[in-house]
Amino acid sequence: MEVQNRQSGGIPTFTPPSAPTFVPPGANQAGGRAVCFHHPNEPAAAQCARCGKYICKDCAEAYGVISGQYAGKCLCYDCCQEIVSENVELLKKQKSSITATFVLTIIGMLVGLGMFGESGSAIVTIIGMLWMGSFWTWLKSSVSGWWNAPEGPSIASFIGSCLGAALVAPFLTAKKLFECITYLKSTSTAIDEDSRALAQMRDYMEYTQVLSQNRGVDLSSLMGEGSALYNNAYARTIRDQGEEAADAMLRQATTTIAENGEIIRGFAA
Repeated sequence: MEVQNRQSGGIPTFTPPSAPTFVPPGANQAGGRAVCFHHPNEPAAAQCARCGKYICKDCAEAYGVISGQYAGKCLCYDCCQEIVSENVELLKKQKSSITATFVLTIIGMLVGLGMFGESGSAIVTIIGMLWMGSFWTWLKSSVSGWWNAPEGPSIASFIGSCLGAALVAPFLTAKKLFECITYLKSTSTAIDEDSRALAQMRDYMEYTQVLSQNRGVDLSSLMGEGSALYNNAYARTIRDQGEEAADAMLRQATTTIAENGEIIRGFAA
């Protein structure tokens, strides 16, 4: 089997051996039964909710999703790896855009502080800061409203668009700040969480492959110093806490990846 430590974005990966994938029902040598994509010696018990790959009972139980879009279903290792890669790539793009929006909003508010700070009124100063925080949004909305006015562009429609946009600008600034801070906070640990979750899933896949290739060898021997599963977290959890705890850990890992994906894609930068 081939184990890779890192891929682009710093995400650990595990690539199963190039064994036969699955054979559709009626076309394999195992009595016409579909078999697991990653464990060709095991009969299929379910299909990945995302790509439809056949997976065995152990994979279905280990990669079951607790909540989110795929709640009550299971994902295969490959799809989890793809989701993590997509999460990392999209998060980088989102954070760049959101950080730029946040910085520009703060700069606008500072300009507003300079313009209205001498007014002597805290309310005027705050509204002025919030208004200037969305200056470019206000400007675009004003021009768009004027140009697309039902009666056609005119001085009256331009004045109306400017006033309407000016009224909502402070609320837009507050909304932008809240959304940016919420998103950056909710995704601040997403890459690390996904990396750890995928590493746990990689260890499970490695564990099952090693056991399949060493039938009859006890787990203690396979976990001895220098052995195949010496640093395998899934095998260590089974040894110390039991199989049920190890599978619960995997289900949580799958759920973490799915939930982080929803959060990351839930913000239109």
